[in-house]
Amino acid sequence: MFTPASFFNIYGTGRSSGMDIAMLAPWVIAMRMPALAYEIATPWISANSRRGGEGALALSEKTDAFVEGIHATQAELISAWGSLVATTMRGELLTIHAASKSFQKISDAGIEPMAKRVRANYKRLQKPKK
Repeated sequence: MFTPASFFNIYGTGRSSGMDIAMLAPWVIAMRMPALAYEIATPWISANSRRGGEGALALSEKTDAFVEGIHATQAELISAWGSLVATTMRGELLTIHAASKSFQKISDAGIEPMAKRVRANYKRLQKPKK
């Protein structure tokens, strides 16, 4: 069976968080559909489950990842600003390469929490139910 894990090395190093989201998110959604359909068809059973069902789990982890991404982006912005101030106070000019590297770090910091959740969901949903 074709899976994104067999096509891309998602467990290796040097991967892009954006690529993980682009490749794994549709698979995670497809793997969640049967559980979501079951929750819709039997609301009296899924309402009594301990963790609230797949729909509640999906919603809560998206909001958690969003907030974590905002905090990580703000922390990386403060770090980049401090680096810019230190570089300027030394009398050096900011190079385009350094600025580009800072922008990449800022965007990666914002995307990584969501990509981490998508990878974890893919691994969790790929395992057969007992």
